[in-house]
Amino acid sequence: MRVSAKPIAGGLALVLSLTIVACSGGSNSAPAATSVASLSTASPTASAVTGRISVYAASSLTDVFKTIATAFQARNPGVTVEFNFASSSALESQLEQAAPADVFASADEANMKKAQDKLLIEGTPVAFARNLPVIVVPAANKAGIASAKDLSKPGVKLVLAAPDVPIGNYARQVIDRLAADPANGAGYKDAVTKNIVSNEANVRAVLSKIELGEADAGVTYKTDALVSGAKVKTVAIPDAANVIVVYPIAAVKGSKNAAAAAAFVAFVKGADGQAVLKAAGFDSAER
Repeated sequence: MRVSAKPIAGGLALVLSLTIVACSGGSNSAPAATSVASLSTASPTASAVTGRISVYAASSLTDVFKTIATAFQARNPGVTVEFNFASSSALESQLEQAAPADVFASADEANMKKAQDKLLIEGTPVAFARNLPVIVVPAANKAGIASAKDLSKPGVKLVLAAPDVPIGNYARQVIDRLAADPANGAGYKDAVTKNIVSNEANVRAVLSKIELGEADAGVTYKTDALVSGAKVKTVAIPDAANVIVVYPIAAVKGSKNAAAAAAFVAFVKGADGQAVLKAAGFDSAER
């Protein structure tokens, strides 16, 4: 899916109304508004860069990267940022097919490493954010899912992303770790696996199924649950069973606009990009 973020004339003060959702633990409480106009007016990325760049980014970055792009374009009014949002595995495959990308932002290090190994990445990728998987259920929660153990209850309709999609891989790692806990019972993994009713193409497809009440539970990132607001509820995954998700970003080798690509990467990693990510519920890449 391609999304274009059109350039905005003038400075950041012209975009007062843009807001993003702030993280509030495991619940979906009222968002705290952070306007793009509140970002600093000085940036090391401010330059004479112009033209278009195509950013290939993981689906879980959809909302936050649109906000970052608006701020970046206000800082660099000669640049237009276009997006292709999909699963990181799908994006990496597209890069292999010589898709015209300038920047790649992955929801896992594995797909970025694949791109590096195939000499598709310029320079060294940098980690710019972290995230955590959560269990999401419809607001009504008719199946009564109150804990990770409940995913093994007979008849529960569980939706995951496909195994090659980062969140689908993370979900299966979580299930394996939960299965190793004697408190969940010897048949936990088999019971949960039997409850999987679909394997979706990306995290937003999983979220949509839960929002529409087409499944009883799914596994997404905590930031996706925040985007849904009151449409879903979250059930925390025990820390001992959860995984920490690291997001790397890099310019793509052969970019036709290497200067603007490098400037966008620097902006995401810089203070203003990090402020937007934090307000959207992402954790700092710095441990």
